Amino acid sequence: MGWLRWWCRSRKTETNADVETVDQESSIVKRTALITLSAQLSADSEIVVSEVVLALEHPELYVEQWADRLANRGIEEPIPELAWIALVEALDEQGLVWEIDWKADAEDILFAVHSLLDRRGWHLPSADRQLEQAVRSGGHTYDYLCKLHESLRSHGIVLGSLDINSDSYVLIVFREEEVEEVQQLAKASGYTFHSSFG
Repeated sequence: MGWLRWWCRSRKTETNADVETVDQESSIVKRTALITLSAQLSADSEIVVSEVVLALEHPELYVEQWADRLANRGIEEPIPELAWIALVEALDEQGLVWEIDWKADAEDILFAVHSLLDRRGWHLPSADRQLEQAVRSGGHTYDYLCKLHESLRSHGIVLGSLDINSDSYVLIVFREEEVEEVQQLAKASGYTFHSSFG
């Protein structure tokens, strides 16, 4: 009977070790994907990547260093999504995302999209009128975003959003050929990226 108990205990220890190994590997995959995504979305900005790495490796220090920034989100201590929020905040500081309220008006949305395009250096004179027409027909924020997304898509540009689980849209623009990779990296990192509003 003693042999059976020993064998059951050893199997339990092996199983726990296997679970820990899988959790560690999963954590490494998520971390690597988020760092790669940070570089991709920021055009390899060392500032953006370093802020995300700080939030991943030293969350307490990140919260202390960026307390003013995080106070606007009601974050006073590390939370599980801290590195994702760090990415959004760092991209925002660089002008690479624009956060709008779920009930933003057409003027604000149009200004945000134009600012994002300008920041990327993508001047689309032929698209300007299309964008303005897209939001002039009336509707709500979501309707405007759908129309703007369609207009930009015809120029090979995607208007998407990073999901921060709030009542706002964190808008970002990038080239259509990057969509699949960005979606895969976001998913692998454990977060959600919306590449459309439809």
